[in-house]
Amino acid sequence: MSWEGMSWDAIGKDIAQTIKNQGSNDDLLRKLASEALSEIRNREPEERQQSALSRVSRGFRKIFPNLKTEAPDYWLDQKGKSDKTQKWRHNIFDYLTLGRKDSTDEPVETTADEVNGSSNQPSLDNMTINQLNLEEETQQTLFLALEHSGMPLDEFIKQAISVYAKTITGKARKHSEDLSNVPTAELLSDAQWTTHPGRAEELTKRAIRAIKFYNANKVGENKDRWCITQSAIASLTGSRQSTIKKILERYLDEIESHNIKYGLNGYSNRKPGKDITSEVDLVELIPNGVD
Repeated sequence: MSWEGMSWDAIGKDIAQTIKNQGSNDDLLRKLASEALSEIRNREPEERQQSALSRVSRGFRKIFPNLKTEAPDYWLDQKGKSDKTQKWRHNIFDYLTLGRKDSTDEPVETTADEVNGSSNQPSLDNMTINQLNLEEETQQTLFLALEHSGMPLDEFIKQAISVYAKTITGKARKHSEDLSNVPTAELLSDAQWTTHPGRAEELTKRAIRAIKFYNANKVGENKDRWCITQSAIASLTGSRQSTIKKILERYLDEIESHNIKYGLNGYSNRKPGKDITSEVDLVELIPNGVD
């Protein structure tokens, strides 16, 4: 077939239209897939061939989309990890691949090592996207990322590993970082701390201390005291209540003991015209996390 000047998406549509017009049979599928792969290899350098194939596949699926149920001329792609992610794909995709199982009629040469069961495992330098055994959605995302980056697959994988590894180790360091010396005012308002994984717990501990100090030293009557509750802590710290709820589970005994000591409960915080943030100054009462 002549596809000169056609885009990869257009070639995919043309293949699908040919199948639609002539009917789907194994010989035709193998022939069309072989011609498409030859076209890709002739027009694209090796590092961009997978991206070109992805676009051919995308064009083909405009006419023969993936299905959620069984249909003639379709096969079940087992890459999905659950019934919801498994897809039925057109039979041409059994041949339309740049992996070891190409659609050519040429036999695959078997080496002595393979006969003896010691074939060379794929390395990062010669690995193809198909060998990663990704789910289809992830594979398509990778195709697009490679296309936009212009990077070969092996270099992209190295960069991705480097970035993700730094992210994980960075988070691990932050989790173990001691925030007790960070001033409360800074922890509350400085942007550098807003996403720190230990910020919410550190502020929660300080808010508990602030309410306890306020109740014991700043007021003398119960009507002026504040019960330590999830919503009270959220108001003082600005953290999400769902986050605070989990943190408070570690301080239940301390909180319950304090509230019982003064006979406080949720109703104690219903003070018309008063708000805990205007009464309990977290920055002033607990300027840092040092006990």
